[in-house]
Amino acid sequence: MSGPPATCSQCGSALRANAPFCGACGQTVSRRERHVSVAPAPMPSPPPQPVPQQLVAAGRDVRCASFLLDLAAMLSPALPLAAAAALLDVAEIVYVVVPIAFVAIWIWMQIWQGYTGMSFGKSMLGLRLINATDQSVPGISATFTRGGIFAVTLGFAALPAVCGPAPADGLHDKLAGLTVIDIVRGANPLGPSQPPVLRRSAMAGHGLNKVHSPLPVNLSGRR
Repeated sequence: MSGPPATCSQCGSALRANAPFCGACGQTVSRRERHVSVAPAPMPSPPPQPVPQQLVAAGRDVRCASFLLDLAAMLSPALPLAAAAALLDVAEIVYVVVPIAFVAIWIWMQIWQGYTGMSFGKSMLGLRLINATDQSVPGISATFTRGGIFAVTLGFAALPAVCGPAPADGLHDKLAGLTVIDIVRGANPLGPSQPPVLRRSAMAGHGLNKVHSPLPVNLSGRR
């Protein structure tokens, strides 16, 4: 903080800060008489506090898209195995190996969801499967229960989640004690949010990423 202004010992006039002589009478000013005004240091502003985000339930459109991506991942071995069966002329590859590969990927996906809350489709679209009670990772037993109910009901357990007017959990979610959340639009209790591959960020919108056509546009604006 600045003190009172310094004055000349000869004439009593006010002195400028660090002035070597008095501007009124010309008297030399000693170092002891000089006064240096020190501006108060600005108080550091507190860092902005992050606004806590709320959990947002996954919408039916993005849930359906996530399921289709998971289904595509489980069916991915079918085409190369069918081609191998045709080349080798071994029909058992289609009837035996393809179903085994499908079940193996399904089992792996349930384990993946149990430990991380993610499947292939959920990781691509920014969804997470969490425990509805304490918002923790689902656990393997819960994901197998959820997946088994979905399989036994031939997918009809998911009708409340895809047919309701608002985001809701399916029957298989409720019976397993789980829920699906959208971390693009809300918080991620399982860790830091990562930008999804197939969706825009929360600032840019919530639709699928727009892919521009490589075809040139002429002056009329038509391709």
